[in-house]
Amino acid sequence: MRALVVAALALCALPAAAEEMIVKGAVAYTDILRYDYTGDGKKNRIRFWMEFDGRSAVGRPGDPAYKPAAGTVRYFLRDADDGTKVVKWRQGLDMAGVPRDQPFPMTDVEFDGKTVRFEAFGMRWAVTDGGEGYEKDRIIVNDGFRTSEVTKLYAGNVWVGPAK
Repeated sequence: MRALVVAALALCALPAAAEEMIVKGAVAYTDILRYDYTGDGKKNRIRFWMEFDGRSAVGRPGDPAYKPAAGTVRYFLRDADDGTKVVKWRQGLDMAGVPRDQPFPMTDVEFDGKTVRFEAFGMRWAVTDGGEGYEKDRIIVNDGFRTSEVTKLYAGNVWVGPAK
């Protein structure tokens, strides 16, 4: 009987089959800015958003069905009043050297519970899903010189967990 209990415990300690994990969602990372993106002379209320879309590796390298971990990050402007995505904006509002509103590849993607870590824009990122909504989500970025956290998020939600 004791051997059976030990065997059962040993089986429970083995890692389960790898489950595909994903990160999805977008969060506003600036307070309201005023910008006339329509050219009508009215300075609309806008926010910068960051969108994440990635998945863990599936299978084992060398297997025919293997899919490596992959994903994209995108940053864009959205009208805070009606949700319209701002298509045209002038230089000075964008991040230097980063394509605006274009998917930028995530590399070195690693999932750990409700956190995903990856490289993008030449920086190391850690995005943590804090639950429903954006209030407890965390985004930490290391540019190689310093690590800083996006101290406040304003809207949206990021979800990190098993693929549905």
